[in-house]
Amino acid sequence: MILLLLALAHAAPADPPVGDDIVVVAAKRKCRVRFADRDMSDDELRSRQAEWAAGKPVRIIARQSTDIKCLAKIAFKLADNGVRLIELVEPQGVVPPASPVGRQP
Repeated sequence: MILLLLALAHAAPADPPVGDDIVVVAAKRKCRVRFADRDMSDDELRSRQAEWAAGKPVRIIARQSTDIKCLAKIAFKLADNGVRLIELVEPQGVVPPASPVGRQP
């Protein structure tokens, strides 16, 4: 009985790692990254990228005013620095455009 309990306790799934949320904001030809309700400096972003590259997940939250170029710039910058666990969260109320299924003759 004890062995069964030990086996069940060992087989229980671990909680997923808690990640960080960053918000991407476009402002006057510049993409800003906000973390914990304040703008991140380049040094802060680099130090966080090291944590995220080590496996800590990060969510990129897009504001409705943020354009796709800004989001892509930040996502590619993170990926170029080894960050692999990136989740993109689109703003509420935005419906993605329908993709064409194929040409009908």
